[in-house]
Amino acid sequence: MNAPEPKAKFQQDVLWNFASIAVLGISGILLNTLISGMYDAAALGVFNQVWAGYVVCSQLAVGGIDLSVLKEVASGARERERVAPVVVGAIVPTLGLAAAATALFVLLADPVGELLKSPGVAVGMRWSAAGLFFFALNKVLFGVVNGLRRMRMFAALQSCRFLLMLAGFGVVVHFGLGAERIAFLFTFAEGVLFLLLALEVGMQVSWRAASGWRTWVPIHFAYGVKSFLAGVLLDLNSRVDVLLLGYFLDDDGPVGVYSFAAMIAEGVFQLMVKLQNNYNPVIAEHVATGRIRELEALVRRGRWWSWALMLGVGTIAIAGYPLGLRIIHADPGLVAGWLAFAILIGGIFVSAGYLPFQQTLLMAGKPGWHTGMMAVLVVANFVGNVLLIPHFGLAGAALGTALALLVSVLVLRWMVRREVGARI
Repeated sequence: MNAPEPKAKFQQDVLWNFASIAVLGISGILLNTLISGMYDAAALGVFNQVWAGYVVCSQLAVGGIDLSVLKEVASGARERERVAPVVVGAIVPTLGLAAAATALFVLLADPVGELLKSPGVAVGMRWSAAGLFFFALNKVLFGVVNGLRRMRMFAALQSCRFLLMLAGFGVVVHFGLGAERIAFLFTFAEGVLFLLLALEVGMQVSWRAASGWRTWVPIHFAYGVKSFLAGVLLDLNSRVDVLLLGYFLDDDGPVGVYSFAAMIAEGVFQLMVKLQNNYNPVIAEHVATGRIRELEALVRRGRWWSWALMLGVGTIAIAGYPLGLRIIHADPGLVAGWLAFAILIGGIFVSAGYLPFQQTLLMAGKPGWHTGMMAVLVVANFVGNVLLIPHFGLAGAALGTALALLVSVLVLRWMVRREVGARI
């Protein structure tokens, strides 16, 4: 049987990664339902507070090195003797960063528990700490798999992460661990996933050619320092609208309504993230080989496919939002978030042609410029929300966020033209 043509391979890879979104969504809903059902709402609250701290520390644990290894592996994927030193040069500093972040996470457990007035959070942080260490290593190994364009394996292993979290919860229940120890499922999931990723990467890399790895350590570290803040800004940007709604509104009810709508919109946005995962290694290779005009053609084709995809998905999502709430027997009051949801989806649609290429600057070796673009996005989001929420409430928060996406597209196009020489 003949190997698929590059275009056919790309399409198959995208479909595999879209399928992983379904696994993510179903697993997330099921996990939260199981925790609240087999324990109680308080246990779910403790678990999600631990998860929030875990996500924040994960940025420190990997320090942007995963993006550096993705770029470098993709740039030289056809030169397998170059890949090994790039990979080892990324793993070594990650071991140090992950160990330091894990130690900090453990040290902060009791102070955070006291701050949140929840001893259970402190216990949960300690039981999930080992998972944080493996999470950082796994991010780097995922970067290698992505850079080698093993996208179907990438999607399968991404799906495994969420299935292993469910399995980890099963282990917690089986051994009768208390509610404060539910977060052990992170340690279980990331530990097993590390073994799977190590096996996959180990079979793809010629380790005997890794002798020059030391030269890559400062390269990865410098790239990571410049791109690290971008990850923090991305996480912050996803919370700006909700935080500012909480500031301006006296009632928590509307904030909850908006948060639910924003969560569903974020799920739709993940389609663009999956496309981005597939385009990133292709972009890095084109830039590394100087094929800028081909890159421009690639983006032009991709723009129309992205807009077409979001037109279909967005229309269905907006029209089906009220029906979906009835199907899952959600609180009828959540329907009040429909307009905000529609505006958010509209913002994603208008920007969709460029969202899969949002990390072009990172793949072109310009992490500082990418961080600058993300800073503009957060500032635009903040200003838009501050100006619009007092006048339009939930719809104002959604409109501010949608407009910020459009601003980021304009900045992306300008920066890519200036720094990469490509008109996208």
